[in-house]
Amino acid sequence: MASVVTFFNNFFSIFIILLIHLGCFIFTTTNNDHQVQRFSKKRKVSPLGSFSGSDISADNPFFPLRNDIFPCTACGEIFPKPQFLEQHQAIKHAISELVDGDSGKNIVRIIFKTGWTKIERSPIIHRILKIHNSPKILSRFEEYRESVKTKAARNGAVRKRDERCIADGNELLRFHCSTFLCDLGLNGNSSICNQQYCSVCGIIKSGFSPKLDGISTLSTSWKAHVAIPEEIEEEFSFLNVKRAMLVCRVVAGRVGCESEDVEKEDGAFDSVFGRSGSGVHTSVDEEELLVFNPRAVLPCFVIVYTSV
Repeated sequence: MASVVTFFNNFFSIFIILLIHLGCFIFTTTNNDHQVQRFSKKRKVSPLGSFSGSDISADNPFFPLRNDIFPCTACGEIFPKPQFLEQHQAIKHAISELVDGDSGKNIVRIIFKTGWTKIERSPIIHRILKIHNSPKILSRFEEYRESVKTKAARNGAVRKRDERCIADGNELLRFHCSTFLCDLGLNGNSSICNQQYCSVCGIIKSGFSPKLDGISTLSTSWKAHVAIPEEIEEEFSFLNVKRAMLVCRVVAGRVGCESEDVEKEDGAFDSVFGRSGSGVHTSVDEEELLVFNPRAVLPCFVIVYTSV
C-alpha cells in the first residue's frame, strides 16, 4: 500500500512540474512575439531546416511563426518583414558568377567577343556575372514593355518596325559599357557595394538613373567599349576604376532618328538612333540607340574584362 501511495505522489509531482513548464511555454509564446522576432533577426536557419520543411504553425498553436519569418533561400538568414528580405537579396545576392562549362557562359562569351574584329585588341575576360534583378526592377521592365505594346497596337502598324512593337515591344539585345570601383564578383562574392561612384553596382541595385537624357546602348561590345575613353582607367587609377560590359535587354519601342526632334518631344518615339561617322542614318542594329525611359533597359549580365 505504501508503495502505491509513493508512486502516486511521484506521478502527481511530475505532472505538476510538466504543467508549470507548459504554462510558462504558453505564456512566453503568446505574449512575447517581439522576442521571437528579435531572435529571428539574429539566428540563421537553413532553408532545408525544420522551419521550411514543414509548416509548424499550421498544426501547433505554440509556434505562431507562419507569418512572422521570411527566410532567404540563398543563405538561410531570417527576416521579420518581406521588404527586409528583398533588400537583403538585392545587395547580398545580386550577382553570381557563371562557371566554366555553363552553356550560358559560353553563349555570353561568344556574343561579347563577336564585335571585336581586331585580333590584336581581343579582350581578356576575367569573369562573367549573372545579375539577379529584384522583383521590383523586373516588374518595372515588364510593365513598360506591355505599355509600349499597348500603345503600338492602339496606333496601328504603320511601318514594319511597328509590327515588332506590337509583338514584343521591339525588344533588342544591346551593350552598355560602364565603370566600377569595387571587387565585383571576385572570388565568388555575390554582393554589390554602396560606393557613390561605383556605377555598375548602382545600376544593378536600382536600375539606370531617370535623370539621364537618354541611356546609350550599342549593338556590339566593341562599339560600347570605345564609347568610354581609353585613358579612363589611367586617369582615375587613384580610385581603382575598372570597366565592365553590361549585356542588356532593351525595349526599343518605336525608333526615330535624331533629326525628328519634334515628334520625339511629342512622345511619338520611345527611342532614337544616331548617325554613322559619315552622317548617314543607319539601321538600329548598327548604331547607337538612346532610350528615353530607364525602365526600358534591363541589365542581365556583367562582363569584367580588360582590353589588350
